[in-house]
Amino acid sequence: MSSEKPTVERRSYRKIIIGGVVAAVIALALIFGLVFGLRHHKSAGPDTESFAEPWNNASQFLLSKNFTITKTPTTRYYEWNISQQTIAPDGLERPMLLVNGMFPGPLVEANTGDQIVVKVTNSMVNGTTIHWHGMYQNGTNWMDGTMGVTQCAIPPGQSFTYNYTVANQWGTYWWHAHAASQYIDGIVGPLIIHSPDEPYLDQYDEDIIMMVSDYYHTDSGALVAWYLSADSQGTEPVPDNGLINGLNTFNCSGDANALFPTGFKCSDGAPLASFDFKAGLTYRVRIINSGSFADFQFSIDDHMLTVIEADGIDMQPVAVQRLPIHVAQRYSVLVHANQTVGNYYVRATMNTNCFNTPNPALNPNVQGVIHYEGAPVTQDFNSTDWTTSSWSAICIDLALDMLHPYAAQAAPTPDVSYEINFAFETINQAGINLAYVNNTSWSPLMTDATLFQAQRGVTLFDASQLIVTLNSTNVVELILNNYDEGSHPFHFHGHTFSVLGWGGGSYIPGKTVLELDNPLRRDTITIPSFGWTVVRFVNDNPGLWTLHCHIDWHMEAGLLMQFESLPEQIKKFQIPSELTAMCGAK
Repeated sequence: MSSEKPTVERRSYRKIIIGGVVAAVIALALIFGLVFGLRHHKSAGPDTESFAEPWNNASQFLLSKNFTITKTPTTRYYEWNISQQTIAPDGLERPMLLVNGMFPGPLVEANTGDQIVVKVTNSMVNGTTIHWHGMYQNGTNWMDGTMGVTQCAIPPGQSFTYNYTVANQWGTYWWHAHAASQYIDGIVGPLIIHSPDEPYLDQYDEDIIMMVSDYYHTDSGALVAWYLSADSQGTEPVPDNGLINGLNTFNCSGDANALFPTGFKCSDGAPLASFDFKAGLTYRVRIINSGSFADFQFSIDDHMLTVIEADGIDMQPVAVQRLPIHVAQRYSVLVHANQTVGNYYVRATMNTNCFNTPNPALNPNVQGVIHYEGAPVTQDFNSTDWTTSSWSAICIDLALDMLHPYAAQAAPTPDVSYEINFAFETINQAGINLAYVNNTSWSPLMTDATLFQAQRGVTLFDASQLIVTLNSTNVVELILNNYDEGSHPFHFHGHTFSVLGWGGGSYIPGKTVLELDNPLRRDTITIPSFGWTVVRFVNDNPGLWTLHCHIDWHMEAGLLMQFESLPEQIKKFQIPSELTAMCGAK
């Protein structure tokens, strides 16, 4: 592995000059919408009744009513159909990709030890996959759902059944498409695993999911095409809005001033997500950032948040007023309904300091409503944000000294160490920027998967696939160096890693102080701008596992690498024949 710092031409912070690009992008929305499974069609504009759309099932975000937490395993069966529909999550119509007609998609809820079986039928015009974000998939690597790595896409008109057992983990997870940029267009949903062994079960009365996300009015295929062109100057598309559990309002007049105006039908006054509280009760709120770009600061007016979980790992409790959460991360917080009966805002505020350009249409202050029993039912009320809590202009996680796993575990001693350098580079005089990890820019295989190649004994992979082979069970240390001006939330499939430290500038082995006694463990960590992060993991899960930035624009630009874990065991995998058969399907 190279430890040289790449020569990089930095992405520009200049504002984009939209000009004639707008018309081109709208045209691309029609063209690339077909490529990525979206076709815009006319339908009636939303009215008062349509704001209570059946595509948004609010009841699935309240967990504690009808589910038994037990150690007795069972099988959870689901049947999903993925299709396109035109909906208006914030009042502006746009075509989206829905699962069983829902956005967000159906809740998957299970206990540790349960078998999860999900039959996915693809009724779109392009292939798709489903990734079970945070699931270890130990012994079922081929169910990880990463296109070009652990499977080929499910072809249009065909079905595939994901089948895996959840062992030795519980907590807050989510599922999403892992083919092209499809999850930006709606293929997302919550995945919650319970266990009687969870340490905080007796400390809350209700269990609520709050999925926060940025939201775009333009089809993601068109935005990817623009981003990977010289027109963008390496600047990511900035969201038009944000959502909580798939809902928010939008000022329709803002569409004309957006970075990419749509001209789609729009109605003002779409409702906010609403959550019923009862005075005296304690609520577990599971916060999932299911977006594609924005880092959020999450808070609830006048209510402290006690963090008890991060990415499926129970934490020693720590109270905060405001919680930073980057793309793909999850937290559980305890919220005590101890305020005067009334209505209070839930706030998921985008940290716009992390954007390279403004979007005039965007109101970064995404809101939901906490409604106490006995208070007037209204979404028009006075509720004020915290004023005593500092606001960070830097997109970074909670400080490492604040998060400590509930079950203390010392950092494992490394057997091998790799330096992973990533940056964006201009690849030609046209000014197109791609992402590189140790001088390799990833692009997905379209008719094969690296897992299948590894099982066939391939050792020389395509030049677009940066793969580190780990032949034996050992402890691996990664020194992740970010030579880019932006922070990056990196997710590791199939593992949690111990986070020993991070900082700006350069990491100096042997001199930089690391946390070794009980380091943070999670599966998605934010690597700071022009900084470093050191993580360790145990290489005991055979398969092909990706490590990638979860900002979807960056992954589309190539910011992904893979680990081939225990190749001799991979050769013994019993991969279902219908999975490999999809590689040759049209």
